[in-house]
Amino acid sequence: MKYYGQMSLSSVLRILLDLLMVGGLILWVITFVKFILDTGHINLSLTITYSLFVIGGISSLAILYYLRKIVGTLIKVTPFVSDNVRSLERISVCCFIITTSYIINFFCNKQYKDFDIISYDFTGIHTDFEALIFFFAGCFILILSKVFQQAVQVKEENDLTI
Repeated sequence: MKYYGQMSLSSVLRILLDLLMVGGLILWVITFVKFILDTGHINLSLTITYSLFVIGGISSLAILYYLRKIVGTLIKVTPFVSDNVRSLERISVCCFIITTSYIINFFCNKQYKDFDIISYDFTGIHTDFEALIFFFAGCFILILSKVFQQAVQVKEENDLTI
């Protein structure tokens, strides 16, 4: 199986990312409209919650967009370009924004009262570690961006070598 280039796993991944972006945008708009229609009164907590939803939703869509850009370079078989370094850095910033949104929501909506590391019921297994997941993902992706940056520098040096 080919991992990059035309007709490869990267091509399939790009299609899936396109579907996720469209689906995510549709769900985001539906939730936005539902929030506006269902809210009879506006208070500070609701405003904060909605603002965090908007910020987190935009960050999530941005992550998908930057992943799509990276996959596009895999299809062109040019992964070690400075644009991918910037995309990875932006993805890590989006992860940190989502982490911050989770933490603010955790305290503003007093979710710490119901905090449960892991729980299970008839609907499945649940965890309250979303903030940690995005934090560690952001750290890992930031490190990966530095690795890519070094790879881009080595590639550029090799391109200049005769």
